[in-house]
Amino acid sequence: MAEITNTSITRNEMLLRKQQIELTRAGYDLLDRKRLALLQEILRLQDEVVRRANELEKVTANSRRSLAKAELLIGEAGVRSAAMGKKHEIALDLDDSLLMGVHVPRIKRESLEQGAYERDLGITGTSPVVDETASAFEQNVQSIIYLADGEIQLSRLMTEILKTTRRLKALEHIILPRLESEFHYIRNALEERERSEHFSLKLAKRLLDRKNTSHKKQVAAPRD
Repeated sequence: MAEITNTSITRNEMLLRKQQIELTRAGYDLLDRKRLALLQEILRLQDEVVRRANELEKVTANSRRSLAKAELLIGEAGVRSAAMGKKHEIALDLDDSLLMGVHVPRIKRESLEQGAYERDLGITGTSPVVDETASAFEQNVQSIIYLADGEIQLSRLMTEILKTTRRLKALEHIILPRLESEFHYIRNALEERERSEHFSLKLAKRLLDRKNTSHKKQVAAPRD
């Protein structure tokens, strides 16, 4: 109430508050539509991430079967010998994309699968089963990156929808009520001032009329 009572009681201030209320309500509507759009995109991404997670589970199981098969056919020593070849680093790049008006980092997805001649396997790692195992694990890594890309998008949108929801609550429960209280306070104060001024004018007119009537009676009175 202390802030309201310090507000200037003028018609311009009242019109300013009215304009601020209209702009705030328009902003609220825009944020509400953004929240709805974000929610729809989050629900879609959640389904997508679940699908990618299930796909990763299948690919992981397949790579483990391939490894077990290779160990069975050429032995653990043979698999370890094949794995002694040159190690390849996976270089990942991030792109900045716009998703529902939100800047979201995206992982550039490039195929990690290589041909048998590109794998630099150890000397003894020339068995087809080794290439099959290597291909299975390359698909496994690819699926991990694919899932991570979806989780990054989902996490960024979840952060944004929480921020948007906090702004909506602030507009609805703090800013709009304060502006409306100030508007009503100024309007009521102006109306009270107008009633007081109107009453003062009527009273002054009544006193003036009474004075004029008294003066006319004195002028019209006969002299002895």
